[in-house]
Amino acid sequence: MKNLLFILLIAFLALGCKKEKKIEKNLWKQGGEWEIKSFEESYYKIPASQFDYSSTINNGGSIQFNKDGTGKFNYSAELAEYLENVIYEEQINAEFTYHFTENSIFFIFTDVEGAAFDLEWEKDKMTYSYNESKVHYDLDQNNDTIPGSKETTVYALKFNCEKK
Repeated sequence: MKNLLFILLIAFLALGCKKEKKIEKNLWKQGGEWEIKSFEESYYKIPASQFDYSSTINNGGSIQFNKDGTGKFNYSAELAEYLENVIYEEQINAEFTYHFTENSIFFIFTDVEGAAFDLEWEKDKMTYSYNESKVHYDLDQNNDTIPGSKETTVYALKFNCEKK
């Protein structure tokens, strides 16, 4: 019985690591260049607000992944200009090192600066995104929540990429 459990454990671990190996090879194989098909940014409130917005930029440039864990963003002029209002200037068209898991990708720009994204991956396609939600309640003069004052704010960035 112990042998069967041990074999099942080894099989489970081997299958669990398999997707990460596929992602790793797919990132840098065949030149490692990924086209940014679209970039999406959205901001909205629940309940809806007059300040809700969304923006999409198509053909956003490319991302280069190298086998040694380094890479470079090569944003289109339109996306680079747009991102100046979204991310740090040093991260635009920057070189980076990367690390990933099955569900996340991390870009490190310097020893102290980086960005983490959720990762959805399938062969030759990936989406990396950042989502943030905040809940706000209005308070009365006694610091008690005012019923019906709940407001949720959602902010999202999404990069849709395909292998070149």
